Amino acid sequence: MGTRYCPQCGNAIPPPTWPAVPSIPPAPKRNTALIVVAVVLIAVVVLGVAGYALYQNHQQQVLQAAKNSEANAANNSVNQLTFTCFSNRTDTSNISGTRGSLSGYLIVHETFGISNPSSFVIDATWTIALDFPSAGWLLRNTQTFHLSPNGVAYPEFGFTITANQLNNTPTSANFTIFNVTLDGSYQVTGTYATYTPTTHSTYDSTTSSGNGNLGSGNGLPKCSL
Repeated sequence: MGTRYCPQCGNAIPPPTWPAVPSIPPAPKRNTALIVVAVVLIAVVVLGVAGYALYQNHQQQVLQAAKNSEANAANNSVNQLTFTCFSNRTDTSNISGTRGSLSGYLIVHETFGISNPSSFVIDATWTIALDFPSAGWLLRNTQTFHLSPNGVAYPEFGFTITANQLNNTPTSANFTIFNVTLDGSYQVTGTYATYTPTTHSTYDSTTSSGNGNLGSGNGLPKCSL
């Protein structure tokens, strides 16, 4: 196309111009290597967390099993206590008079050797009650004693008999007939906890039978302290 002129002024008319088309910037390139590394790291973290959770769960199961095993052993340890010896003596220093007119009291001391074959420290409290039905006597005493693992303790029980009991004892009383009860409460020290089992034992002289600790005390040697 040739140059165009203005018919009025005779000047050349410049050719028409078109708006510039903006250039489109190139799309950013994705860093494939970084993405792969990130995915791998995430996978490692997830696997690590999952593995730690499984390990912790296993450890909890192992710990709980150990606790259960210890609890069973600790509660059973008090049933393993055995008598090793027996001694008794009577203190008459606080009683005077003659039969029927006695005054004061006397004390029968009974010492037991108690063996603890377990690996636990045991602190025991025993209450022993002696019932002589034909005499009308019910004697009771409580003692606390400490048992080391694989150790022996020698608690001494003192049974008080008053002058009134002696004065009113029937002449027909048969002291070979009696009943014994032993109630025990314990603190058993373990690694994970302190356990508090209890026991109840009985003995009947008429049948020469008993249960628990009182079922294993016949024919004991004398305690030598």
